[in-house]
Amino acid sequence: MVYAKPSRKSGALTILLADDDPMVRDTGRELLEAMGYRVATAATGDETLQVFSRLRKVDLVVLDYNMPGENSLTVLQKLKTLKPGVQVLITSGYFPSPAIAMLRKSGASGLLHKPYRISALGPFIHQALKGKKTL
Repeated sequence: MVYAKPSRKSGALTILLADDDPMVRDTGRELLEAMGYRVATAATGDETLQVFSRLRKVDLVVLDYNMPGENSLTVLQKLKTLKPGVQVLITSGYFPSPAIAMLRKSGASGLLHKPYRISALGPFIHQALKGKKTL
């Protein structure tokens, strides 16, 4: 688990970035920090739940669809149980149709296809933080 340096902006929003690929986590963290967010990371579904539970405030979770440990659907449902209003973006290179329906039904804020670029990441995050679904 890696925590970013605190943002210079007071009241910076906190994003939990969960992905099993270290390069995606590191690059994603750097992009999000450059956008002014505080960032915590996790490498597995189980770790995502642990980090989320330890942090006082998480405004958004960016959750990889395919990770070791708890699957993304289970993690999403547990996050929503812990904090019903939390916004969760699901990322993946491929979303099977049945998974999209289940993620939507379970409260995912949106689906973001990988590899993602800052030009796509920024608007998705902005919409999710405003509570707007992008599914």
